[in-house]
Amino acid sequence: MSDPVLIVEILSPSNAAETWANVWAYTTIPSVREIVVLRTVSIGAELLRRRADGSWPRTPEAIEAGNLVLESIGFQAPLAALYRTTRLAGRSGAAGG
Repeated sequence: MSDPVLIVEILSPSNAAETWANVWAYTTIPSVREIVVLRTVSIGAELLRRRADGSWPRTPEAIEAGNLVLESIGFQAPLAALYRTTRLAGRSGAAGG
């Protein structure tokens, strides 16, 4: 894809440093508006959304419950639904990476 607007990464404890290095590199792609990092140790996500002025927040928004809203593609779903077929289904969003 030549002009992505959304990038989704899967975070695991063994690749956390590499994943976050990639995430910050993705912020240099002009077309990217949102970056989501989905956790694998607990139900949750980290969301970075490009601001109207083109800048990025210094820290991602932690989403541990409720809906995951991706404005770049007009998507909204309960975060738990994204994990419904995983071993984490039915667990609360306990802290973790």
